[in-house]
Amino acid sequence: MTNTPDLTHAQWRKASLSETAQGCVEVAFIPGDLVAVRDSKDVSKPAHVYPVTDWTTFQDRLRGLVPAELSRIAVTIAKDSVLLSDSRGAVEPHVYTHREWLFFLDGVLNREPQLCAAA
Repeated sequence: MTNTPDLTHAQWRKASLSETAQGCVEVAFIPGDLVAVRDSKDVSKPAHVYPVTDWTTFQDRLRGLVPAELSRIAVTIAKDSVLLSDSRGAVEPHVYTHREWLFFLDGVLNREPQLCAAA
């Protein structure tokens, strides 16, 4: 996890299915080849900030292309929620509903460009 940069002017994006949802996984690609991830329900929580390479590996993991142990970004599926965290434990996990997570996952699986790093 990188020290949190100034995200004042970050352009937050979300999966297309999340457009009408109350809460969602939001991402912003920021200078320095970084991606910030936050929970739109609670933007007072610090965003998770990762190098784009870690974000790409995480998305490949969700697509079943790389094993979980290669991904720094961890997902824990619980009975009532989904936790997104840094496997290094640097910041508090973000907590999503199953519906929020499924909308995000749909965007990842469909390779929606707003969720992917620019090539």
